[in-house]
Amino acid sequence: MITKKPDRNAELMRLTKKKLIEYIDVLSQNFWTVQNNWMANVNNRYGSEVAAVMDELLWAKWPGVEAYRFKKLFNLGNGLDDVVKVMTLSLGAEKGPEAEYSWPDKNHLIFKVTKCPMQLKRRENGWDELNCKPAFTAMWKAVAGVINPDIRVVKVYAPHDPHPDNDWCGAVLEL
Repeated sequence: MITKKPDRNAELMRLTKKKLIEYIDVLSQNFWTVQNNWMANVNNRYGSEVAAVMDELLWAKWPGVEAYRFKKLFNLGNGLDDVVKVMTLSLGAEKGPEAEYSWPDKNHLIFKVTKCPMQLKRRENGWDELNCKPAFTAMWKAVAGVINPDIRVVKVYAPHDPHPDNDWCGAVLEL
């Protein structure tokens, strides 16, 4: 009998950079699969109001923990660019919603989601849009608070707010 302990680091070291990026993309897809199935199951069993509360509880905690770990790992500073770096590197970012950032000036950051696969899937299933504004707000406050407590989330819009199909949700941050 041969016994071998799994060694993920050794396996990852053997991969090319391209394959590592593909691996991260798969992890991101896995994240969104878990997130979307979790939300669909909570919605089906307990209703959309409870699903929205559960979503807010998750997004109030997880992004802040991720931001803390990334800040340490990548030696990030405390500016709006560092918020963008966290959100860009986030496991939830790569294969999730399509988004864009803009800087009207050095003290303001505008973020918007131009395509939201989760809400589009809900529409396809005949469900109402999930009220994700509380979760979206919690996410931005969690990340901004870790990067710099002086960064304020000054505006958030998200479903159930009315929106066109190319601007699902967004936030304005101010330093």
